[in-house]
Amino acid sequence: MSTRRFNLLKFSFYTMLSLVAYTTQGQNDASTSLHDWYDSKVGKENLDINNGKILLNYDKILKNNDRFYFQNYTLGSVVYDNQLYNNVLLNYDINNDDLIIKPNGENDKMPIILNKSKVNSFNVNGKNYINLGYNKISNDEVISGFYEEVLLNNNVNFYIKHIKDRRQIINDNLVFDDFTKITSYIILYKNQYYKITNKKSLTTIFPELKKTINEYYSNNSSIEKANKVKFLEDLFKYINTIIK
Repeated sequence: MSTRRFNLLKFSFYTMLSLVAYTTQGQNDASTSLHDWYDSKVGKENLDINNGKILLNYDKILKNNDRFYFQNYTLGSVVYDNQLYNNVLLNYDINNDDLIIKPNGENDKMPIILNKSKVNSFNVNGKNYINLGYNKISNDEVISGFYEEVLLNNNVNFYIKHIKDRRQIINDNLVFDDFTKITSYIILYKNQYYKITNKKSLTTIFPELKKTINEYYSNNSSIEKANKVKFLEDLFKYINTIIK
């Protein structure tokens, strides 16, 4: 496809997409359809999202304990450089905090590491993962990269960070890479990110709710042990109803 024809097609696409933005019914469906139409017309090899480094994975692992968050490459959507791409075969490298795609399908032997600075977010299995470094509110370098959105509210937003630390182990006189999953939690409150590590970290953020938080921890200790995410999500839902 010539550069002139590609640019004309791209211009036509954005013109059509702008018109869709003014409709009042079926806006989301129409927008998604237009993005899919555009992708099919320009050809997968010409899409901006396919520009990236090849993943060279030399990990030597045991029992499928690899660096990825998802067990297999899975179809999802990606917002890359403010453009939506649907039906993208992807996986999330939570050791390096990179989003990986297979442009040519499951048998693609050269998956691509996307430029993280251009990835707004991605969505898999109904869950959204946002790049908090894309439109940074905080100057804290630790609060960056991809976070799973759990709860969005006008007062408190709740996010999860998924990480895998790598270490080497010896098995039958051979060296293997072993990955340990770590989960951390943050909230966004009054335009500031806070790490949630324990009850004290919460009462420091919400000193006026110290009694309420202490009672919640006391009354729901079994839930905290069984399902930490649900425990915190329910707590923040409640906090959202009582703070101004």
